[in-house]
Amino acid sequence: MPPVPSLAEISPLVRSLLADLELAPGTVDLEIDPGDEMLSFLVQAGDGDRERALYAYFQSGASIAAAMAQVLGWRFGEPGRTGKLLDFASGYGRVTRFLVRLLPAERIWVSDVYAAGVSFQQRRFGVHGIVSSVRPEEFAAAVGGAVFDAILVTSLFTHLPEERFVAWLRVLMSLLAPGGVLAFSVHDRGLLPPGQALPPGGLLFQEISESGSLAGADYGSTWVSEEFVRGALGRALDGAAAPGSLRRLARGLCNFQDLYVAVPEAGADFSALAFRGEPQLYVERCALAGPDLLDLRGWAGILGSGDLAAVEVLLDGELLARLPIDGARPDVAALLGDPRLERSGWGGACRLPQGASRSAAVLRMRVVDDRGVAHPEAAATLEAALHDATRLQVTVAQRELHQAAARAERLELQVAALEARLAAMEASRFWKLRNQWFRVKGWLGIRPG
Repeated sequence: MPPVPSLAEISPLVRSLLADLELAPGTVDLEIDPGDEMLSFLVQAGDGDRERALYAYFQSGASIAAAMAQVLGWRFGEPGRTGKLLDFASGYGRVTRFLVRLLPAERIWVSDVYAAGVSFQQRRFGVHGIVSSVRPEEFAAAVGGAVFDAILVTSLFTHLPEERFVAWLRVLMSLLAPGGVLAFSVHDRGLLPPGQALPPGGLLFQEISESGSLAGADYGSTWVSEEFVRGALGRALDGAAAPGSLRRLARGLCNFQDLYVAVPEAGADFSALAFRGEPQLYVERCALAGPDLLDLRGWAGILGSGDLAAVEVLLDGELLARLPIDGARPDVAALLGDPRLERSGWGGACRLPQGASRSAAVLRMRVVDDRGVAHPEAAATLEAALHDATRLQVTVAQRELHQAAARAERLELQVAALEARLAAMEASRFWKLRNQWFRVKGWLGIRPG
């Protein structure tokens, strides 16, 4: 009896993602362990929509692996020439399943505090496994003197208190072979919640996270400045043979977290690392403009090198439109402080195929860069996309209404204050005499002045 396919294998959104990534069915293991907290977090963040959570899970995993491929290509000429790679804090293999497409599984090690996650990856992907610890010194002992040519750390330093941050940098840098490279991600100060600010030391740690099993004191939420990261690397390498080199790739991971690239030697030349970040696509309007017309509008941009050319819109695999990214958006450039976004707008009407079902048809959107490479950025049923856009419009309208009400309230207060001031002035003896003089002048036909 053949095995029952997983939900990911039959998901139309996941199938569309694999098609956009030019990955044939069966070339990526889509099995997800039931204990994977990352998928649970994405389901919760997506209001319970498991289909879209699956899309986000695999899309982000592929994006992170692609970012690491650029780092490996810079360091070793091409990713496949990497010796031993350690995917540290690998969870249950969201990224690892794509890393095994870059180099053979026998050259990949995974490590995580979740022993079940390590075991799952060993079984499914054929990689080596090391169960980690929350204490860096215990992990160093577990490695037993092994070194690696490349180490990837996704979303660990985004959760560490200061001393643990430095300690893990120290241990991981010590595990690099000569000529090796460490890539790790952080939350930059730009991701701080509203009203929060970094303390003078450059790191803010709070004992909150999406993990339901790790203690907040060990695994919370961390935001840092670039100055702190550079200082932390200096502290980590204090006494080492070389002070190391560091390159910051702003929003280099999934267009959200900063990606830092560290190497053991001093004065490393990062000029050849022409890193291309993942495009960011924002849909501001998605609405039916008629019985067979879909109106789409928004903006798109990319960090690092390269430019964007167009947004492709597909419905059930059929290309509906290719909308150029060339509209004037000075508001976006001003808001994000990036002059390159001055012409980031896109939009237009797409004719829907006859008989398209709103509930079942899959709407996909890809961003095409200046090299002609298409990046899958969004997928949902047409019904869900229309619902999301309407909800966004409601949110914007509510905010504008709230702002208008606040302005009206301020004006009312100003009017009341002016009226009170006027009443007080008119009650004074001076103003009574002045008003009487104006009345006299009016009787005599003399114009005030």
